[in-house]
Amino acid sequence: MSMYGLIVGGAVAVWWSWVERIEPRAKKVVPWVIVAALIGARVYHVIDQWDYYAQDWGRILQVWNGGLSIWGAVGAGLLVLWLGIRKEELENRRAIIAAFITPLPLAQAIGRLANGFNGEFTNLVGGIPWWAMEAILDLALFGIVWLVEKKWRIWVYAGGYLLIRLVLQPYR
Repeated sequence: MSMYGLIVGGAVAVWWSWVERIEPRAKKVVPWVIVAALIGARVYHVIDQWDYYAQDWGRILQVWNGGLSIWGAVGAGLLVLWLGIRKEELENRRAIIAAFITPLPLAQAIGRLANGFNGEFTNLVGGIPWWAMEAILDLALFGIVWLVEKKWRIWVYAGGYLLIRLVLQPYR
């Protein structure tokens, strides 16, 4: 297993343990959210880089060559979370969603370390590699998301991460 895989696996483990500690009612949904997030991350990446994958469709399944997208992971994960909450008829949906969202920027910051080990995103932002700058900003976003009321967490996360990417994307 690669260092990238170990770090991303560690990020998922941190996220998972946080969710189950804060919201034990969500245990049944967590594995499905993780599977959906992994599939969504790959599908979004393939769509985003379609010109590359259209040349050889076999590359689509070659996940060991890289290619995941946080946008796809979050989108698919939230969709399956919402469906799982409804299927399991879990009450206090806002608290459950907040439990899933709160540790997300922390897990993303850990995941950015994997980019550093892979030598990805080394363009500099103010003298700091892009991946490290995003990790720092993800940690700041984690603190902010943690501090706001539960009902606002999904929106603060979405807006905050969108802002981070809008600012940093040109340096990527």
